Amino acid sequence: MNKQARHRRRARWAYRTVFLALAALAGCRESGSYDIQVPAAIRPAVQTYRLSKIPNGDLLKPEINRALIQLSEQACDRTAMGTLAAQLDLLGFHADAGRVLVQFVEHCGRADGFLSAAADDFIATGDFKQAIDLLNRLLANDPLNAQFTFDRGRALESAERYDEALSDYMQVLALESDRAALSGNLFIRAAEIHARAGRYCDAIGMIRMWTSASPDRADNPQAKSMIARYASTQTCPSSYASGQATFARRTGSTIKVRVTINGTEGTFIVDTGASYVGLTSGFAQRASIHTDHAKVIHMQTANGARDAKLTQADTIALNGVTASNVPVTVDNTGGASFGAGIDGLLGQSFLSRFDVRFAPNQWSIAQR
Repeated sequence: MNKQARHRRRARWAYRTVFLALAALAGCRESGSYDIQVPAAIRPAVQTYRLSKIPNGDLLKPEINRALIQLSEQACDRTAMGTLAAQLDLLGFHADAGRVLVQFVEHCGRADGFLSAAADDFIATGDFKQAIDLLNRLLANDPLNAQFTFDRGRALESAERYDEALSDYMQVLALESDRAALSGNLFIRAAEIHARAGRYCDAIGMIRMWTSASPDRADNPQAKSMIARYASTQTCPSSYASGQATFARRTGSTIKVRVTINGTEGTFIVDTGASYVGLTSGFAQRASIHTDHAKVIHMQTANGARDAKLTQADTIALNGVTASNVPVTVDNTGGASFGAGIDGLLGQSFLSRFDVRFAPNQWSIAQR
């Protein structure tokens, strides 16, 4: 064999050796078992959380690198996982952030904050089913959590399951006794679902319920614009809300009024802080309020949490002021749930349809 032939043979063997080495390395990388480019200090966490597809330049950023080192040494370091997921989110790796949070909880135990954050990530990436599943899981453990309920509503709305989303938004209203603390986003989302279904009067009612929660919202430009847009599409019928009346009151005392619901009269407390008109079960029965197909919701009241049925009254009237098809809740506990001689609360599902004003010696209610 001449010198030139020997040179070609050595070159072929060298090429073959390099090719086989690269093929073996590629095989290891595909299996996730070994990547020579990932530093040994972070390799265990990278492999555990399947992060090898994220560029090394990102994995080696100081905050992420430090968190991966901690997780490689202590697999259930919650602080490190919180940092890792937050940094992945900042870089736009939302699907990976959600996945690692769920994987961490599965391995290290319950952490509702992590699952809630993961649900946000899945909503951001369009994986609504996974987000809904996670939020169902959270609500199974904490059914009175308004934030989890709202987030599930967002996921359901994004999945175009509008009726279920609206149901969750209405549930949030029952859970939060201080409507001023609720984000306007809740009312806006609920209003848009009503508008999508052609219920423009109900959409206006949701926005007015939002602005009535605190005086500083009365002149909110966005609220005014939305009401004008809905009103330009449909004129609400007189049955939706009509009439006006003025009542005497004693300063500082509870305001009680005689209210007629579905033709049955009872004594109600005017409660601007209540999201819904609330009825005792006894009064609801006398007023022929149908609850067979009503949704059971959880409510937070001054006397603690309780269940109620969310349904609708055909008509509500007092002194010539009337409204039709008003959402109401029916107390499930029975007895005098609102106090002796009280049949219910006159809440915002009725009041927000009107212009309600309170003075020291009187209060008034009038069609807007």
